[in-house]
Amino acid sequence: MANFEIITGTATIALLDTLVSHKTRLKLSLIDSEYESLTRIVKVAHHKSAPHLVMDIPEGFEKAAADLDIWQMRFEFSGADRIKYAFTTVGGEIVGNHIYLRAPQKLERQQRRELFRIDAPKGTHIHFSKDGKRLALEVVNISIGGSLAAWVQTRADMPENTPLAVAQRYADVILVFPAEILQQPIQIDALEIKRIENRSQQGRFELGLEFCKISNNEKRRLTDLIYELQRQQLRHRLPLDLWKMTKIKNA
Repeated sequence: MANFEIITGTATIALLDTLVSHKTRLKLSLIDSEYESLTRIVKVAHHKSAPHLVMDIPEGFEKAAADLDIWQMRFEFSGADRIKYAFTTVGGEIVGNHIYLRAPQKLERQQRRELFRIDAPKGTHIHFSKDGKRLALEVVNISIGGSLAAWVQTRADMPENTPLAVAQRYADVILVFPAEILQQPIQIDALEIKRIENRSQQGRFELGLEFCKISNNEKRRLTDLIYELQRQQLRHRLPLDLWKMTKIKNA
């Protein structure tokens, strides 16, 4: 199920401005018709005392919109963070060779929670027991549904095969983050190894792990942490001025 977050305020115009500078293509869907096409925002300008999107007129749009009393359009695009965004407009007019649409007051930011992965902070480890020995794997990235982790060895001690194997399941798992990020580890009731790759040149095995069983409370804690880490990383990827203006809240 897709999760939606809402971007509002001046951050909306700031993000739309980035679409102009990056010449980002948007998918346009004309509601109450079967018309769909790609277009782009030429500029964001004040028109009739309000901010408007000035857009290229896609081929066939005028014919498709001719019989509609009010234009209702939905736009979708992928941002620089590779996450999908969407917004809806109502009304509009053609001025010269462009469509003028009143700028939306909010943008939807959507992603699939279970599939979304984020780079793990340095020092994050996942712990479980194998044949009575407690193992600690370095976490490369993390999602709500699983993790990519690394079992690191010195090259001299690197075995040809890991004692771990695909389809093995382990219980009593803890996910430990650096103390300055999360003091209490995340408890995972069970995980399963889905794949293993030998990275001998790097002196490690990489393991794809699926969290098979996790309590609702711990899943909620992990979800909150992943989204907080994502916001911090997004802060470093977005232009500073845009980040300062961004106000994101759960829909």
